[in-house]
Amino acid sequence: MGSVAIRGMPGMDHPSQIAAPLPDFEPIKMEALMSRRTISWHQLAAAGAIALLAACAQTPPQPVASNPPPVAPGPAAVWYTVVFDTNSFAINAGGQKVIAEVATYLQHNPASVATLIGRTDTVGTADYNMRLSHRRADAVRDALVYDGQVAQDRVETRWTGESRQGVPTGDAAAVAANRVVDIAIH
Repeated sequence: MGSVAIRGMPGMDHPSQIAAPLPDFEPIKMEALMSRRTISWHQLAAAGAIALLAACAQTPPQPVASNPPPVAPGPAAVWYTVVFDTNSFAINAGGQKVIAEVATYLQHNPASVATLIGRTDTVGTADYNMRLSHRRADAVRDALVYDGQVAQDRVETRWTGESRQGVPTGDAAAVAANRVVDIAIH
């Protein structure tokens, strides 16, 4: 069986002296002697850290869809639409008016919930349009919650990118009817 020796420190012959105050004048070099092989304390600490990480390793959780497809709110739903400019998630003056109407409706109907569905036209890549539709839905949600004083748990957001357009088009078609956030109150 190997032994532990501390080299470079005068008077450190016994393990009980390890906790003694260390002088400032000479660096400490700790080594473990095991089967005629010298391992520095850095290597030993690294091996211990790797072993600890391996013991704590877990399989990552399975990914969960963060954006389930929109559920049809039903025939009694009241619909509103906020229109956006191309490549923008900024709410224009017309959109602000629609959001104010929605906020008023929700304040007068406290049992109602708003589902916001962000959409885009086909200008740009599918990935870009998915992110843009998400930003549009979040912009309308934030306006309802922060400006319209609607409780956050009464507003849910969904986004579809260019995959569920209101007006089906070909690629790279800039159609204003598809650059929207549809709002269903149910």
